[in-house]
Amino acid sequence: MHALARRDDPITSHQAAEEVEASGRAASQRQICLLEVWKKPGQTAAEIAAATGLERHVPSRRLPELRKARLVKSGPVRRCTVTGNPSMTWLPMRSEEVSA
Repeated sequence: MHALARRDDPITSHQAAEEVEASGRAASQRQICLLEVWKKPGQTAAEIAAATGLERHVPSRRLPELRKARLVKSGPVRRCTVTGNPSMTWLPMRSEEVSA
């Protein structure tokens, strides 16, 4: 699993993605997000950031990476208690879902 920049992002985004992965910060951030999803399923990315002390944008970047790895899945949209906006929630993948 790697932090990614989109193909059309500027070179600085690609460099930042490489640096955050090489430093181990991305892996640590993914672990923090994953543990929070397991601890309290159904939170939004902003709520996960608030609960864990991560910067606001970090879960928004790491949760899709975890989804791609089939460790979490998107949940229903609801109003976020942090932003007040309709936001996707995040749920853990159950073992039977991962093996399917």
